[in-house]
Amino acid sequence: MESPACSPIKLSSLCLAVGMALSTPVLAQDTESHFEEVVVWGTKVSSNTESMFADDMSLKQADHMSDLLRDIPGVDVGGTHSVNQRITIRGLSETDLDIRLDGASQHASMFHHIGNLTLNPDILKSADIQVGNNSVTQNGLGGSVYFETKDARDLLRYDEKFGARVYGGYASNDNQQGSLTLYGLLSENIDAMVYGHYVTRDDFEDGDGNKTYGAAGDVYNILAKLGYELNDIHRFELSYDMYRDSGDYSPRPDMSGSANNSLSSKLLIPTDYDRDTITLSYELRGEQHQGNVTLYNTETEIKRDETVMAPRWPSNRLSKNTAKNQNFGLNGKFQSDVMLGEFDNRVTYGFDYMDKTSSSYYGSRKFMDESAISTALFVEDQFFFSDAFFITAGMRFDDYKRKAETGTSNYDDVTWALAAEWAVTQDWTLFASARSLFKGPELMETFIAYQDVAFLEDGLKPETGLNSQGGVRFDKTFDKHFFGANITVFQTEIDDYIADQYQNATQTYLIYNLGDVEIKGFEASASYGYDKFNSKLSYSKSDTKNKNTGGPVAGGNGRSIDMGDSIALTLDYQSDALETIFGWNSMFVLEEDNVFDGQPKKASYDVHNLYAQWVPSDIDGLSVTFGIDNVFDELYSSHASRSGTARGFTLDDYEPGRNFKLSAAYQF
Repeated sequence: MESPACSPIKLSSLCLAVGMALSTPVLAQDTESHFEEVVVWGTKVSSNTESMFADDMSLKQADHMSDLLRDIPGVDVGGTHSVNQRITIRGLSETDLDIRLDGASQHASMFHHIGNLTLNPDILKSADIQVGNNSVTQNGLGGSVYFETKDARDLLRYDEKFGARVYGGYASNDNQQGSLTLYGLLSENIDAMVYGHYVTRDDFEDGDGNKTYGAAGDVYNILAKLGYELNDIHRFELSYDMYRDSGDYSPRPDMSGSANNSLSSKLLIPTDYDRDTITLSYELRGEQHQGNVTLYNTETEIKRDETVMAPRWPSNRLSKNTAKNQNFGLNGKFQSDVMLGEFDNRVTYGFDYMDKTSSSYYGSRKFMDESAISTALFVEDQFFFSDAFFITAGMRFDDYKRKAETGTSNYDDVTWALAAEWAVTQDWTLFASARSLFKGPELMETFIAYQDVAFLEDGLKPETGLNSQGGVRFDKTFDKHFFGANITVFQTEIDDYIADQYQNATQTYLIYNLGDVEIKGFEASASYGYDKFNSKLSYSKSDTKNKNTGGPVAGGNGRSIDMGDSIALTLDYQSDALETIFGWNSMFVLEEDNVFDGQPKKASYDVHNLYAQWVPSDIDGLSVTFGIDNVFDELYSSHASRSGTARGFTLDDYEPGRNFKLSAAYQF
């Protein structure tokens, strides 16, 4: 069973050998290294598709979510623009995922040319990724991504009462960033943190040396947290997270600069993309009972001054236009360890309520205001027949009320999950799970006037289905060696998949049930560590088909939701003599040919990154990080990004070319 959360004052949970990209117990055995005394400013990334010891403490100097998550098996992040960060899992987009920031749902459907996520990777403490929906505690068709930000107690060292951190970074292609963090204990029970982060971007160059267009802008993020620990068991926390992204941006930020130039000349739209999130949370950390409750309100808003688009755009769009998505929610999840006779038993139970409101203005005229209210109750029981074998069974009730311009409708369903895990030996574990799926129709996009021209098919059904997966896990430590491996084979069936289709005769869009969709494949990963050396290798494959036609399934990237097989390699070495961590990361993505007729195949690519971080022992609190992203200047676009052709133009959203990064941080 999992242990409860850690004590109030501790060596930070981020305190680990300056962020080895593969943290292993081998490292923990070395008590002489001064790296263990350093608080790392990184993000711990964990996934059910990797070995239990393959948590990533990132040294990637991330300024886009793709820097952080792209090498996780089964996961990709599309988009290069700051307003276009799109997480996909096994080809399913962010609207099919359960994505939360400090417990607050980030679900939205803002605008098909931008992403729905306004997240700053620099302040994230952890990212817990569930590839595939395997539990009734989740609500996404394709899985979940739960982000947690840092707080004061994560950063305090030893007997410190207060601390500060100053950071500055430069990237040659082409941004600069900096941050200031103040944190401390206001009393024995009260902690506080204020964090400010700023990024300024110019237009980057791709691997062919072509400069993009309409990406230059500024992003700043302010996070304030106030925590109160009644004792070791009870914690309350209030936080406010403000995110601002502003610039003269291309009309279609999901497309390349050349595509925007071809479609709209060199016109740029003054754009503001903002988010405000307020959360009040409670955490229970008892020996037999653990859990959390979160009350939140998050507002995401985009403003674009589209008066500059005359005469290329319709007259009814030539105004300062605004769209807002608001999620107000309350959720709770608890775990209780109880004995049933002589058997251990863990019960997980909770609820999830969210009132989502979507509204838009064209100039001073309010265009629409619609909402969707979702309510869920769930319970899951993990029964331990022995220390080596347990079965998990769960049920979930979802109620979904959609109050939209296209009509009001109610949907509800009871779904279930069943899983088993067997530790065959101390090193080998077999696992399998099945989870039935349910999702009601989304609200229309918030920013564009879809509601005037989009109609729901009569008798539109919610999406249902089944996600089944199983595999084997191996973990072995001997002397200074560690080896871990994980193989997961999966098949996801989505019945009555919801799609939209343009109707030429009426010049409208029909929202309809396409039919049944099948996604199947596998994720495999292996980790090896010896003394100060660590490595990770992964391979992921996902194939999607429309079961009615046998062909591809359309995605927001303009072609299909399929992505080529992905291979990722990470190598790290910690040199105590040089007081430096050295690392290398390679990603190979194979060609994807499951695309629609008339569209080009998604091209294969390989991209390589290196980094080094120096932490001198004689200057306490200083760290200097150097890296090169895209070492060989590869011209490529992610298979999760916009690509293909339209109106005779190539749309490929090419990634930045070679990028030298240098940053320094001082914590005192």
